[in-house]
Amino acid sequence: MRQAIICGGGIAGLGAAIGLARNGWSVDVYERSPTIREIGAGIFVKGNALRVLESFGVIDAIRGDCVALAEARTLDREGRLLQRRLLRDTTSIWNVKRELLIRALCDRATSLGARVHTDSPVDAIEARGAIRVRGEIHQAELVIAADGVSSLARRALALDEPVRPPSSGAIRLLVSRTAPEKDDMVREFWSGRLRVGVCPCTPTEAFCYFIAPLDDQRGMQTPIDRDYWSARFPKLAAEGLFARAYAAGGVHHPYPFVRAVSWVKGRVALLGDAAHALPPTLGQGAGLSLMNGLLLSDYVSARSDVPEALTAWQGAWRWVADRTQTWSRRYDWITSEWPRSAYPLRNAVIWAIGKSSRVNSYMRIADRVDAPGHTLLPSAYFLAPLRDESPA
Repeated sequence: MRQAIICGGGIAGLGAAIGLARNGWSVDVYERSPTIREIGAGIFVKGNALRVLESFGVIDAIRGDCVALAEARTLDREGRLLQRRLLRDTTSIWNVKRELLIRALCDRATSLGARVHTDSPVDAIEARGAIRVRGEIHQAELVIAADGVSSLARRALALDEPVRPPSSGAIRLLVSRTAPEKDDMVREFWSGRLRVGVCPCTPTEAFCYFIAPLDDQRGMQTPIDRDYWSARFPKLAAEGLFARAYAAGGVHHPYPFVRAVSWVKGRVALLGDAAHALPPTLGQGAGLSLMNGLLLSDYVSARSDVPEALTAWQGAWRWVADRTQTWSRRYDWITSEWPRSAYPLRNAVIWAIGKSSRVNSYMRIADRVDAPGHTLLPSAYFLAPLRDESPA
């Protein structure tokens, strides 16, 4: 039986464990934390990730306690519409509690025979396929480093590529779902350099995110500064959102951005945030991780030469993540770095992006990936007319 080691028990690592185990590999997952858990609130699971989860046999485990979104709206501080996207078929988005998704992935991986070792920090890794955990060497035919933004593997194997530090960050939390969140839609409000997203996550909870530049001390404060946010988003203040968010607390994280010279070296592959962490503006953190994990597992399972298979996998699919990173950063720039003097023009730009199905098909290329089928869905799936609202 072919053997694989996975460093990291998050979404990327557990997804890869499922992909490999169902292809007959013996899989060991090493997680540094004492338990498999996900700190956070909600997470957007888009069409490419949903196809992977269905292929993995995980979709039913999350279906009953999440929200399948019907549309996405971008609005100004007063609630006036800037952009509207209808969500259906290939453009589906589910909003899922992170802990539910992690639990479902872990349960499926272990049911297929993967062994998950918690409290097992990896403190060394070599391109020949060896790792060291608490002084003990473990070796396998394949090592997958799904060890996050600060990846030990990426640094140890000299795969880091210098990038510009993040300029924005987000506070994420869950609040009770009330009348303003009754509809199954994500609403994102823009005001100057700030953004607030509100989206039902379960029948009783809503996922919220508060985005501000890192040089905005009041915008980064947790619990949130209710007066500060209320003054900038009067529509949401009237809905009582900021009182609920203040009580919930939340955690602030800067937007990560990771680029690697290569995703592969010898028998080691980088996966998930270790390879391509990106701002969440396109909602593809989980999607890229899951689809690349499935594709990687299929490539190495179909070839006897692991380094050759990893090189072929990267050559065929890395471009999707690269383009998604580029566009996620561009979209974040519109919020956090757009010149103040040109804010009125920004509303028209947001509307134009939303109006162009062809632009959306290009920038949201990851949504079109059918990883189980190793193909891209035709762009025609994404060219249905959008609602023709004019910018405020």
